[in-house]
Amino acid sequence: MAQYEEHPSKASAWRDGRFVVLPDAEDADCTIWFGIEPSAESDARWEGLLGRRLDDDRARICAVPFWVYNLNLADEVRTIRSREETLVAAEPIRDSGNYTYRVFFTSEEDGDVSWRELQRDLERFDCWFDVRTRRLTAISYPPGNAQAVADYLMAQQQAGDLHYETGRTTAAPGD
Repeated sequence: MAQYEEHPSKASAWRDGRFVVLPDAEDADCTIWFGIEPSAESDARWEGLLGRRLDDDRARICAVPFWVYNLNLADEVRTIRSREETLVAAEPIRDSGNYTYRVFFTSEEDGDVSWRELQRDLERFDCWFDVRTRRLTAISYPPGNAQAVADYLMAQQQAGDLHYETGRTTAAPGD
């Protein structure tokens, strides 16, 4: 039986003392479905990401993936329509160069707002965030800030505050 996991919110960031929504996410006009392998964190078989149609068979991703690997915010994909008339990603066609990390916070406290503190701490690196739950956040960041973001997350992981993983299993263009 297929399990579906659609993003519940729009990508946002902490900018100049307030949360702002990613402009492309504000303009999103569709959900694009990606087939995925179940993992220890989710038994989903499909991840629905907000997208913006660029033409009849092409769309830009306007979300930060939680489960799909080698797909990042602002990548473009070729789409097809399923039998149910939903948009399904057929193949990536343009890599934006962005990177993705998934962050799993270790705190068990109900009122924990580590995801908010993370956004404030990473504001200077031009990151965008999709917050799934108080314990799971996906981060997108531009290639020029890759090492700085990785260093920050590694320090937080070594302190026991979180665990993180990369969303790329292959190199970005130009790497």
